[in-house]
Amino acid sequence: MSTLRQRRIQEDESRQRAETSSLSSAGEDYLDEEEEEETAGESAAAPVTLLRDAPSETRFQSFVTRASWSLVMIFAFLFIVVYLQQTGCAVLVCIIQGLMYKELVVIQMNESSERDLPGFKFLYAYWFMVTSIFTYGKTLEGHFLMHSLRHHLGFKISDHLQKFDLYCYLLYAFGLILFVWSLKKKHYKYQFKQFAYCHVTLLLVVVQSSALVANMFHGLIWFLLPCSLVICNDIWAYIFGFFFGRTPLIKLSPKKTWEGFVGGWLATMFFGFFLSKIFTKFGLMICERRGFRLEYWPECEIDPIYEYRPLHDILGPRMNTMLPESISSMQVQQMDEHVLWMAIFASIVAPFGGFFASGFKRAFKIKDFGDSIPGHGGAVDRMDCQVLMGKARQGK
Repeated sequence: MSTLRQRRIQEDESRQRAETSSLSSAGEDYLDEEEEEETAGESAAAPVTLLRDAPSETRFQSFVTRASWSLVMIFAFLFIVVYLQQTGCAVLVCIIQGLMYKELVVIQMNESSERDLPGFKFLYAYWFMVTSIFTYGKTLEGHFLMHSLRHHLGFKISDHLQKFDLYCYLLYAFGLILFVWSLKKKHYKYQFKQFAYCHVTLLLVVVQSSALVANMFHGLIWFLLPCSLVICNDIWAYIFGFFFGRTPLIKLSPKKTWEGFVGGWLATMFFGFFLSKIFTKFGLMICERRGFRLEYWPECEIDPIYEYRPLHDILGPRMNTMLPESISSMQVQQMDEHVLWMAIFASIVAPFGGFFASGFKRAFKIKDFGDSIPGHGGAVDRMDCQVLMGKARQGK
């Protein structure tokens, strides 16, 4: 059993003892809300040491571990993009969101209550399965219809997509029946709290992540570029904060500094334009995909958004009168405008997904959501900013 799991079990047992001594016999499962807020306030007020103030050996060991695993993840990600393309990326997103959901659910579990509710953990997996089937079935319905899918008994699976909503509703209704059937005296509050918590988690994780899958079939650039911008911002914000960090940025995440925030923003703007120019040279990045077949050298009609044109053709006559001729005649892509806004979003807005996660961890008094990625924590620690980039795609 991992150290993280043992710590959570110990916390659950301590909380259970506190409940027994402070609550009546009505079967309450939780600490009083005022006590939780007071505890969280004490935790938030605890002094935090910036990374630059840590011992040199600890700092550089942390830097090497984090940087090494960052490179491993980046190259693995690029391998999937190039060789497995949209199909592989969609599977990757599904696996990652499954890990995120698991990490978030485990945090909220009360082991003592779970021991008294045999089979209740099955519902966590069932809700995830039904939500994923419905969300991705609706998102990828058009791509499934591109294939003549036939069951071994002879009927077309694609014919049943016409009744897809009904099937999903029946699956959810069956899950609701299982939940009501599982209700047990003295654990009602815990079970309904878990019901609500898991549904909100599924909304934030699965539904939002499905936008990433929808984007990638419009061209892998709309999946790879937003993800790359978030990764770039995270890396460069860490580097600038590591070497120049002096001023804390936000109390929820005291190790983040203004120097890292601004440095990451500027670096993301630069690399955004650089990466965009590279990606738009490959048909694999800009060609839309219908269906799930692999095509390593796709050819398609180039969307005007990727073509080079004089700046005055994009800005219009009113803006052209405000710019010198040397600037308005520059050859640019309309894609550059999208890159500009995506880089700003990835640098200024997306990090608040990380701050949201930091506040969540403080509420539950944990350091990381998991320990699956050395130097980074769990899947949620890596993807907390990515989920906010899910809708970063051109409007058509």
